[in-house]
Amino acid sequence: MAHVERRRSPGNAAAARRLWRVLAMALLLLDAVASAHAQIGRGHGGRQKDQQETPQRTPQQSPAPTPPPAVPEPWPRLDAGALLCKSRDALVSYQTQVADGASAATARKTSDCRAIEKQIGIQILDSDGPSRTQVVTTDESKQTGWTNTYLPSTPPPSVIKGAGAGK
Repeated sequence: MAHVERRRSPGNAAAARRLWRVLAMALLLLDAVASAHAQIGRGHGGRQKDQQETPQRTPQQSPAPTPPPAVPEPWPRLDAGALLCKSRDALVSYQTQVADGASAATARKTSDCRAIEKQIGIQILDSDGPSRTQVVTTDESKQTGWTNTYLPSTPPPSVIKGAGAGK
C-alpha cells in the first residue's frame, strides 16, 4: 500500500503571518494613495483654494501697527506688596510685633503701615540699618515713609534692558 501523505491544515501561526502580510500590504497601498492624492490635488478642496486666493483690493491700506514705546521701569522702586510705614516708630513697632509671632497682616493693622498696591518709584532719603529705609515716592502723592524692603544698589537686569532699549 502506498503511503499517502496528508496535507496538514495550516496552524494558527501560519494564518497569523498571512493576516499580517495582508494588513501590511493594505497599509502600504493606502499610504501610497494618500500621498499621491496630496501631491496631485493638495488634499480636499485644493482647486477651490486656488480659485479663492485672489487678492482683495481695499481703497486704503493701513500701515503696520507700531509697537508702543517702552515704558522705563522706575528705579529705585517699591514693588507691589512692599511695606510702607508713616514713621520709623511705626516700622519698628511692626517689626517687633512680627518678631513676637504676630502675623504680618495683624501687625500691619495695629501699626501705621500699609502694603503697596502697585509698583512705585521712590527716592531714598535715609537709612537706619539694612531693614529700615526712609523713602519718598516719586508719584504725584510724594508720600514720605519708612520701608523694610531690601533695596539693592544696582537695578535688576530687566531695568537695565529697558533703559538700553530707548537709546
